[in-house]
Amino acid sequence: MRKFDVFVHGATPSGIFSAIVCARAGKSVVIQAPESSIGGMITGGLGITDAPHRFKNWAGGVVEEFTDAVSSITGYNASSFLQWNFPPSVAHRVLSRMIRAEPNIVLALGETITQVIRNEIVDQDGQPDSAVAERGTRIAAIATEGCSWLRKPGKGGLYAAKVYIDASYNGGLMAAANVPWRIGREAASQFGEDYAGANPGCVTERTYDVVDEKGNLTKYGGWRAFEPKGSADRRSMAMGFRNCITNIPGDSNLRFPAPPGFDIRDFSDEVRLAQKAGSIRINTREHAYRPIYRATYDAEKAKLAIPNFLQLGEQERQNTWLRLSSIKEMTEYRDKFSANGSDIRGEVSSEYSEATDKRRHEIREFLAYRELGRLHIFQQRFEVPQVVRRNFSMWGLCADEWQDDYILTPGWPSELYQREGRRLVGQVTINFWHAVYEVNWEDSIAVGQYILDSKAKTQTARPFGGTKFEGHLAVKTFQDANGAEVHAGNANYITVPLRAVVPPVGECDNLIVSWGISASEVAFTAIRLEPFLSAVGEACGHVALTSLEMEVSPAKLSYAPVQNRLKKAGLTITRF
Repeated sequence: MRKFDVFVHGATPSGIFSAIVCARAGKSVVIQAPESSIGGMITGGLGITDAPHRFKNWAGGVVEEFTDAVSSITGYNASSFLQWNFPPSVAHRVLSRMIRAEPNIVLALGETITQVIRNEIVDQDGQPDSAVAERGTRIAAIATEGCSWLRKPGKGGLYAAKVYIDASYNGGLMAAANVPWRIGREAASQFGEDYAGANPGCVTERTYDVVDEKGNLTKYGGWRAFEPKGSADRRSMAMGFRNCITNIPGDSNLRFPAPPGFDIRDFSDEVRLAQKAGSIRINTREHAYRPIYRATYDAEKAKLAIPNFLQLGEQERQNTWLRLSSIKEMTEYRDKFSANGSDIRGEVSSEYSEATDKRRHEIREFLAYRELGRLHIFQQRFEVPQVVRRNFSMWGLCADEWQDDYILTPGWPSELYQREGRRLVGQVTINFWHAVYEVNWEDSIAVGQYILDSKAKTQTARPFGGTKFEGHLAVKTFQDANGAEVHAGNANYITVPLRAVVPPVGECDNLIVSWGISASEVAFTAIRLEPFLSAVGEACGHVALTSLEMEVSPAKLSYAPVQNRLKKAGLTITRF
């Protein structure tokens, strides 16, 4: 058995920042994850994400150290939301350097949890000993084994720690420890929330087909009816691959190779679609990829590309350069681009949120086959019209992205963009009303800012053409009891209380949850962004340190000592 002060499940940014905080305070930390690399989504494809940008240095601490280091490489302004725009390889380089600088951190990658062992209550002469009676409410050790389905599985082992942090995207440690959790949408009645539960009245329609000319479903369609308004379900937001692709010619451009095991018969729907539409372009999203943001800032090229460059401030120049993504602009000023892939909705996204580590890996490979195979046929297969192949001809995977850690083939992202998973049932639950009224919790440990932004959860075919999506919120401004406007659709400040990252006392007292925190599904749509949850992760590192130094379980901590530690670290923990 290997013993540590802190055990972190999940090599996500949230988990890494928690670990670094603890390691710098002299504590021993192990980061265990079923994936074979670090960084989660921000090294696995998510090269752009929204951070609070109403004020400078909104996070502070280790998170700010990371973004400053990234910005020094990308050239983007470190004091704006552009600090979270980068090639994934840059994020990987910076995070790897930060971890290597901490000798107290041990990486246990490629390992899956097989057992969570609880401390047992010890009897003394037939009576519970008061000194140890609470031990049944704590994690004593965690057993893991190597993920045999990976190219490089880990060794596995038995780990014991004093504090455990679940920083994973799917709440794998929570589930293994039988800690209460939620998934999917609550009913509107549970927290009295507007927009909660199913919302069949808020439907987005698309004209592209998931049925063929005979009215038969294509393999990406479904007939499942929408649930009644306000009802609970286990459906999760759409997910998909984010990517970094390039239109720079030469050895750096790998084009879109056929995925291993490619069979053109698996893509008959795509061939039919291309033949019917005849003009599918790389800058669409529903059927292909959409390059949206330039991965780095090039001031010399920007000076040539932006007509009023000299009249703009530096921040305006960078914002303009970032968004030069029309077909004409992308052709004249070629680059590496952060790209949005297809949104994948319905059963597979919900299954992914609750699946075992092995099954999650299988889903990643299945969806990578689907997505890369689609790009390959649009670019290179004679079965599709020449105009489609020409539209895709200059693009490809990047030769300097995902060469060691990849799915199916080098250059393909190593992680799916998962917007939600299991959520802790904590001592309090952040809900819609806390979000829209910008409630400043009395025990706040982190603050973020974003809109209530849900992606579609259900896709249903319309007979003989088109499809309908359900799951968007479409929130609107409303008036409170005093007639004041409440801006539900704005990017409101949301604070996270200490009580939302720990279970109720007696459930699992030495567990902290830094990603799937205790929030309703509606509120989590505004919390789910990596920058915000990175800040929560850093704060959770300080919660763990406070617990270790005071010898009090995280679930039983009082707020004052946690607050003092967060303030000394210079973190932003309140919106005021």
